[in-house]
Amino acid sequence: MPVKLSLVIPTYNESSNIGELCRRITSSLEEIRLDFEIIIVDDDSRDLTWQVAEGLAARDPRIRVIRRFRGKGLAQAVVDGWKNSRGEILGVIDGDLQHPPETLKEMSGRILSPSGPDIVIASRYAEGGSFPGRRWQRVKSRLAIILARAVFSGILGKIKDPMSGFFILKKEAIPVFSLKPLGYKILLEVLVLGRYAKVDEVSYQLNFRHEGRSKTGWKQYFFYLLHLLRLKKRQIFGKKGIFPKK
Repeated sequence: MPVKLSLVIPTYNESSNIGELCRRITSSLEEIRLDFEIIIVDDDSRDLTWQVAEGLAARDPRIRVIRRFRGKGLAQAVVDGWKNSRGEILGVIDGDLQHPPETLKEMSGRILSPSGPDIVIASRYAEGGSFPGRRWQRVKSRLAIILARAVFSGILGKIKDPMSGFFILKKEAIPVFSLKPLGYKILLEVLVLGRYAKVDEVSYQLNFRHEGRSKTGWKQYFFYLLHLLRLKKRQIFGKKGIFPKK
């Protein structure tokens, strides 16, 4: 039975990028003959990203659109997309073209290989990867990783980019309906609460934004710190109860 990839694109004001992104995703996954669906979860964008996405969906049934009016936020958008997915493999990619969709070919190849990993992360910090941009942006990223490793040293010790927003995983590795994300970093919650045996990282070169502005501000970093505390509490007191009993 063919395996399907359900790839979520969380969007807010990405109308100028979403068409090109979907074209490149489609081309890459068709090249490796992988069954897939693209789920665009839009937070009622003022620039009508949802409308552009609906136009794409009208031309390609593999594209679906979820327009959200409440409970906005990137991480929650990803979870909402996963809850509506049909595939055995889940994934997420940013809507601003900073993540090269062509990397999905290597990521999918790894997770579908015999004895393949349960999670494949596109990593800026693996050998061959890069993180262009201002120095203070790189410093903040490194500090966030250092802090996460300090709190979850046993889980994140060998993972180079636990803050990546570009990854795929086997659906069985994470209890989607038990995720309670806060802010914009969903991978950290997956790694802390997931049930998996192996994680691989694939290097990629982060691109500059093609259009639009970054949504990451100081408010998001406050949410990140709060989320670390919440995750630690769940890890200590509730991890065993988040997976459904078989």
